[in-house]
Amino acid sequence: MKKYIVMGRPRAGSLIAEFLLSAANVEYEFKNISIEEAEQDEFKSISPFSKIPVLVCPDGQTIFETVAIVTHLVEKFPQLAPDASSSDRNLLWQYLAMIATSIYAGYHRQFYSHRYAPKDVAKDVGKLAAQDRETAYHYINKKLSPYLLGKNKSAVDYYLYMVTRWDPSIDKLLKDKSSLDKFISQMKEDDAVKKVLTSHNL
Repeated sequence: MKKYIVMGRPRAGSLIAEFLLSAANVEYEFKNISIEEAEQDEFKSISPFSKIPVLVCPDGQTIFETVAIVTHLVEKFPQLAPDASSSDRNLLWQYLAMIATSIYAGYHRQFYSHRYAPKDVAKDVGKLAAQDRETAYHYINKKLSPYLLGKNKSAVDYYLYMVTRWDPSIDKLLKDKSSLDKFISQMKEDDAVKKVLTSHNL
């Protein structure tokens, strides 16, 4: 039987696909895609903006964009999320969207602001992105108990943990967010997280 293939880089957004597949006890193959390889026409044919990750399904279908990948894996492996008919399932999608647009994209807009605006206003774009990200983190900090959906860990918790790993000033981020600090400590001890990070010597 063919395996899933995660195309990405060890410290990047492809971690979410690896975390979720590991949490679901699904074997997969990791294929490292360098920045140079991502710019080639072959890769652009499956990811038009040269972005990773790309998930190759066992039937050969490819999926890009992390939200799409998380959605696919949640639908495929129901143990990663609350029951589809539950109110918590709605919250999972809500938090997934917020993290993707305000935190994940916020880091990108802040640290690569030159890609989003002319040079004379790029710094302002970065500052606004940082403000949006901080607003999202404060909201999340209030909702964690100890996970985003309460006592049960779900796919969106792995997504949140992944993006916190990218913060260049993690001590400053956590200074006034005790629930987020505790959450990160708990996620570091998760079996799937440890397995994936160890595989990349992280």
